[in-house]
Amino acid sequence: MRFRKYLVRSWLSWSLVFAGIAYATWQNMGAFDWTLFGFIYTLGALFVMNPLKRRHLHFTFHEMFVFMTFFLYGLVPALVMGQLLLLTFQARSFTKKVGRRRFLHFYPLNTLIEAMILLVPGLVYLRLGGEIGASVHLLEQGMALLAFFATLYLVLGFSFVLSRFLIGERIPLPIMWRLLRFDWLVVSLELLFTMVAIEAYQLFGYVGLMGTFFVLSLLKMSLSKATETEETQTKIDQIERLKEQLYRVDSEPLLIEKFWNGIREIVEVERGWIQVNREGVRTFYDMTGRVDHGIPDAYTLERHRDASEPYFLYDSLHEWHPELLAHQSELHHSALGIQPVYSPTNAVSFMVSTTANGAYEEALAVELHRLLKTLSWSLERIDERDRLQHESLTDPLTGLPNQRALRRWTKERMNDVASYPLSVFLIDLDHFKSVNDTYGHAFGDEVLIEAGALFTRLVRGGDLVTRYGGEEFVFVFPRMNEMSALLTAEKIRQALKAHPFGTEGVRLQVTASIGIETIHEFDELDTVLRNADRAMYVGAKFNGRDRVAHYRDTSTERIQ
Repeated sequence: MRFRKYLVRSWLSWSLVFAGIAYATWQNMGAFDWTLFGFIYTLGALFVMNPLKRRHLHFTFHEMFVFMTFFLYGLVPALVMGQLLLLTFQARSFTKKVGRRRFLHFYPLNTLIEAMILLVPGLVYLRLGGEIGASVHLLEQGMALLAFFATLYLVLGFSFVLSRFLIGERIPLPIMWRLLRFDWLVVSLELLFTMVAIEAYQLFGYVGLMGTFFVLSLLKMSLSKATETEETQTKIDQIERLKEQLYRVDSEPLLIEKFWNGIREIVEVERGWIQVNREGVRTFYDMTGRVDHGIPDAYTLERHRDASEPYFLYDSLHEWHPELLAHQSELHHSALGIQPVYSPTNAVSFMVSTTANGAYEEALAVELHRLLKTLSWSLERIDERDRLQHESLTDPLTGLPNQRALRRWTKERMNDVASYPLSVFLIDLDHFKSVNDTYGHAFGDEVLIEAGALFTRLVRGGDLVTRYGGEEFVFVFPRMNEMSALLTAEKIRQALKAHPFGTEGVRLQVTASIGIETIHEFDELDTVLRNADRAMYVGAKFNGRDRVAHYRDTSTERIQ
């Protein structure tokens, strides 16, 4: 086992500390005021059940209750209080597998740190003549109290060294410094409230303790909101924008590429994969968007799927599921995995990891889980579009989308405000009946096929070219205004006229009349087509054919 030496080292150290505390407790049972002790424990337990979290560290504020017990009754009752509150904190996550693995690896370390934070400063305080007892006034303790503060801060810094020795935890120095500063802030507040609570207890008894508890609760709530940083909110906003982008993508490779580009801007990631499972047919994508080989992590996630845990967060390497840990070739501490998200046609799962501790937040995990649902729905939409195109949305002659595809595709674009202004072209090949009558329908079909291929080459990737029927074609251009539409239509008209149709024996010039309608807000497709058709007949065909006309310029003209 990779961490066997750390487990042996940490649990052996815990055994020694636990034995010492148990022996001291047995020898000093008379020092306990069990009523007050139980009351203080109850207040402390309420705090540890809802901790603040900065990266992978939890700040419970329970040290205030430990310090209070120390100054009122001494070291042994305070050590017992600290261990009970610590055990309460650890037990709150026993219902989850990650929580049980976290307990196995971190509880011994937390036990030692908990004992050190009280024992070392407490002994210094007592050595310098600091008083304890129900009538103590901490402001009168002078140098002893200052020494307690200073020693406590040194112990907090040493705790990071101890964590590396006992569990092999590696925290980058800049991150450790930020965590330590926040730790000092929390402990300073706890010491301040300890002093206030003891004075309040001496004046008002249990009511004074309750009042101090209430004020500290309000302060903790304000700090909790402060930890929800602007950076986190910015990342959540980025996820929302990424969702909108994924909805608009009509290609699976591009969809995966956009997903990874967005993820790299939102979270720390050094390794990652996506699995798309379509009824047992699996496709794996690495962080570059390339198709990857089968990834064991994905199979592990599916084997151990838990409906109550749609996603999981690992803040440290010790928390990883054993099978996932076995697959890892690099020492990545933080991991975020999303269990398979199911739609009617696919299941999508996802995992990222990095070498830093505590790189992922729960608030982001929730949003990324929703983002993966969006990815799954987008894939389903792309698959559906592909199936329909092959079955019923393709004109069998030209290979272009047909009328049904036109209506389906255009309806989606018209419901998207980002598509406006939207321009529609109705293109009719001039004198096409004479082509069929002169050269035969087979030749006419070849002209239609070649014209369709030419049209497709002349438009943007996000535009639509359809065969509307007979010799008529309909183009749809999202995000194209009137001026651009006229320029584009003229380009298409000239390219068609310059293109030689037919074989070496028969060369034919083909022209077209083009009618345009541009809309800036939702309208019915039939209305738009009717306007484009009017522009094509009134503005182009009745004016000599081989022309471009816009409905805005012909809407007031009347057919004679």
